[in-house]
Amino acid sequence: MNVKELIDLTNQLSLDEATTTTKGRQRYLKYLNLANMELFAIAAGGLKTIIKVLDVFVDEASQSFKLPDDLYKIRLIYINRTRLLPADIDNFFNIEANKYLVINDSIYTNLTNSSSNYLSKIDPIDNVTRRYITLIYVPNPQQLVENVTNPVTETDTPVYPIPYHHFLAHGALYYFYFSNKVFMEKMAYIKDIWDSDKKELANFKNYGL
Repeated sequence: MNVKELIDLTNQLSLDEATTTTKGRQRYLKYLNLANMELFAIAAGGLKTIIKVLDVFVDEASQSFKLPDDLYKIRLIYINRTRLLPADIDNFFNIEANKYLVINDSIYTNLTNSSSNYLSKIDPIDNVTRRYITLIYVPNPQQLVENVTNPVTETDTPVYPIPYHHFLAHGALYYFYFSNKVFMEKMAYIKDIWDSDKKELANFKNYGL
């Protein structure tokens, strides 16, 4: 389902009106995006189709690796084929060879004692050969819109498999009812559905995502 269809579905489930005004569509779109943020936080833990793999080159000046601007969540970091584990901040000046620290917008590793493990290749930005790490991460969620003007930050199609698209409508209804006291009697019903949807989406192993 695309965003236009999700807005129509949300409207049908909430007020069952034949058409939705421009103001109404904007309202439902806001609630769809709130629901999308909740579902995306769950999907970031297991939905493989949203994962990016990026080789990040060392910044010799800071002796660190800069995080990508679109980072939402780090999944894994590798040096060569060795997986790194998060280090304790107390060990910042003595990071173990198989660990890393994230501080501000950079990743710090033990560049001295584990230098033999690093692979090097040409950095395409300036054609200089540098050591690098491989970052596997989830990028920031795109804003749901009816008409895409910026394909980098916007999308008119949810990232989840089609059988899960209607969960967004349930989530939008939850936020819609929550924001309107006249619908408070419907809150318990839609909250149970919304909570069930989130649990189902989180159960990636059983649903083959």
